[in-house]
Amino acid sequence: MKVVKIIAIIIGVLVALVVVLLCAGFFLVNRYVQSPAFKEQALQSARQELGVNVAIDHLNVSIFSGVELRGVTIGNPAGFPDNLLTANAFVLHYRLLPLFKRRIEIEELSLDKPIATLSQNSQGQWNYEKIGATETASKTNIPPPAPPTAAPAPKTEGTVPLDVVLSKLAITRGAMSMVSVSNKPIVKLDGIDFSSSVDLIDNKLTGSGKAGIDVIDLSGKLFVKKAGTQVTMEPDRVTLSSLHGELAGGTISGNVSVNYATGLLYAVTVSLTNSDVAQLLQDAGSKPTVSGKLNITTSLTGTGGVPTIVGSGRVEVDDGQFTENPILNSLGTLLQLDALRNLTFSQCLVEYSISNNVLQTPVIRLASPQVQITGSGTVALDKNRLNQNMTITLPKGSLNGVLLPAIRELFTEQPDGSLTLDFKLTGTLNSPKTDIAKRLGQQLLRNGLQQLFK
Repeated sequence: MKVVKIIAIIIGVLVALVVVLLCAGFFLVNRYVQSPAFKEQALQSARQELGVNVAIDHLNVSIFSGVELRGVTIGNPAGFPDNLLTANAFVLHYRLLPLFKRRIEIEELSLDKPIATLSQNSQGQWNYEKIGATETASKTNIPPPAPPTAAPAPKTEGTVPLDVVLSKLAITRGAMSMVSVSNKPIVKLDGIDFSSSVDLIDNKLTGSGKAGIDVIDLSGKLFVKKAGTQVTMEPDRVTLSSLHGELAGGTISGNVSVNYATGLLYAVTVSLTNSDVAQLLQDAGSKPTVSGKLNITTSLTGTGGVPTIVGSGRVEVDDGQFTENPILNSLGTLLQLDALRNLTFSQCLVEYSISNNVLQTPVIRLASPQVQITGSGTVALDKNRLNQNMTITLPKGSLNGVLLPAIRELFTEQPDGSLTLDFKLTGTLNSPKTDIAKRLGQQLLRNGLQQLFK
């Protein structure tokens, strides 16, 4: 029994010694990672790995709790001006003991005031694509190692995955911009705030949080303000719910989901209410040729660009005015109706569906005291080609002052005395045209021949 007791004491002393040595090692390592020498070595390694300049004003590292970086600057690759990223602070705090249970517990992973600029060079390459490229290229010149004499043992089905718990993932006061090769902004986001918690348990990602952006600037032409959403992450999808924002005085609301288990299938349901059309055009740098309140509802799904999109919706402008619309101006000139050149309307409505790169428009309606225009047709989105069958309806007596009889003869009088004219709308969205001029010319020719052979 004494022997057993002595052995137990010896084992206890050895364990205690090992613990002391480990603690001393941790203490010495912890002292080293806080030294200026470690900071400089870490920066040199980062520069070599990324292939760009990396600077940090202050580095605080503890193997027991995590890392804090203050005044972070990541430069751009050669050929790109300024910096790729700057940030006031990067913080990573974790718990050490759960690692012994194959569990990573991160208490905080955050960026304070990050400013990222994604820019493009004359070859069409983005700066972020070049990060680490030099290092990667040099590594590819190293000859591959000789194949092992024996194949490694396959992983067993019982392998336990490493669980990750991220209690706080956050971005505060962030900004991001994408700049084209001509140094023109494509997208600019200001006032980015994001906060969430994320778990990776049994290789399944889950989490929830919220995001907000003060201003979304699309090429300096479209400005969405005070945007926000709730974010939900599931093993097979990400959902943005309760999406909201402001656009030209109107309100945006909706939901977006992306299912990455089925080839990145996205679904979008969005509505816009009471947006000022004239302000939208003015913000886009165009003349405010249309006024009124814009209302949009749309529901779309897809897996990529426009050719993959399927969905439907409606666009409506209420209580507005057209001042320089090319179609109405053309109709007004041909039909000698001055009211069409500066038309006040109560409703302009388009209902649509989209699939196979074609926009179907089963309902088109423009309602005004002076005229009503209705129609339906298609728009080939790959070439913006119009193919619409339209009808213009005028109140009784609208053509009494028209000088050319040929114009009146194009119309059909209805039982209530109103006058209707069917016509084709073709061309492109930027340059639409009708067949009325051709038909009017033919009518004038017929009338002239009839007068000639009387």
